[in-house]
Amino acid sequence: MKTVGSILYFVCASLVSLWCVTAFIVPEKPAFESRPKPERVSIIFAGDVMMHTPQIAKAKRDNGYDFNSCFRYVKPLFERADFTVANLETTLTDNPPYSGYPSFRSPAQLAQALATTGVDVAVTANNHSLDTGAKGVRSTIDILEQYGVKSTGTFRDSLDYKARNPLWLNKKGLKIALLAYTYGTNGVPVPNNVMVNILDTVQIKRDIVACREAGADCTVAFLHWGVEYSHRASREQKAIAKCLHSAGCQVVVGSHPHVVQGVEVSKREVTIYSLGNFVSNQRMRGSDGGIIAQLDIENSADGCQFWVDIIPVWVRHRDYTVLPASAVDTIPLSWDERAAYDLFMSDCKKYFNLF
Repeated sequence: MKTVGSILYFVCASLVSLWCVTAFIVPEKPAFESRPKPERVSIIFAGDVMMHTPQIAKAKRDNGYDFNSCFRYVKPLFERADFTVANLETTLTDNPPYSGYPSFRSPAQLAQALATTGVDVAVTANNHSLDTGAKGVRSTIDILEQYGVKSTGTFRDSLDYKARNPLWLNKKGLKIALLAYTYGTNGVPVPNNVMVNILDTVQIKRDIVACREAGADCTVAFLHWGVEYSHRASREQKAIAKCLHSAGCQVVVGSHPHVVQGVEVSKREVTIYSLGNFVSNQRMRGSDGGIIAQLDIENSADGCQFWVDIIPVWVRHRDYTVLPASAVDTIPLSWDERAAYDLFMSDCKKYFNLF
């Protein structure tokens, strides 16, 4: 019995000892931990939204104006982006008369169509900002807000300036500051009771510093600049872009030439010299379309990184429909329209090394 008892004692003691050792084993920490992949924020930039007289006439309906059909093929692109920004190169009003060049005055329904298409922000600083005076500045901002479209570049007064300069775009933990400026207003003095951001590098650098101090992860400057109908960025444009990048502005986007110009992209800086026309009645070579630039931004501990996709868009003038390449093969084009489209796309291939 003593021998059996000894054996049982030894077995029980061994089991207790094994349980104790097992209970206090701490698993080793993995050699590395997987980190969540940084999220990207996408911003689409569209070029000049112009409203010449034939465009307004084409949109006339018995109960007002309808511009929605012009943008139906780009709507899916806009809706997939986190933000879509377009250059609104006209003033808006609720009441006729309406007019095109040289003094743009467009129906309020244009803002409704842009909002329905997915435009989140309209940049309003351009050479046509004062086409209908201080009243036009205010009505344009009011109408855009009425349809849920934010704007920056022109302001009702100094309080409005402080509220929307810069315009903050926040998404997925990324804080983006959008600034907008124009080289001028076609010689029209800015009335004392409204404000238009004029392209002054000294002031822009102050604004860039203020954005950084306010916690901006990324600063975008949208500039109305350059030489009309020139596909080549001027020395002045390149000097200004270099100046702003040096001051801490990572992204510079341009409009005004009405034709596309080149793009310079690195992981840390982006310059899009001219987006060209988004929609217009202009028909000379190169002005019958433009590009949509999709900017993807990824934030990390050592700053933002950037990727840019270029999407050419061409305007079918019989109904002012904006057509990306993905839509052209699904709709009818006349022989003349197909030739104009092919020429535009051939030029884009040359300027952007596409396809």
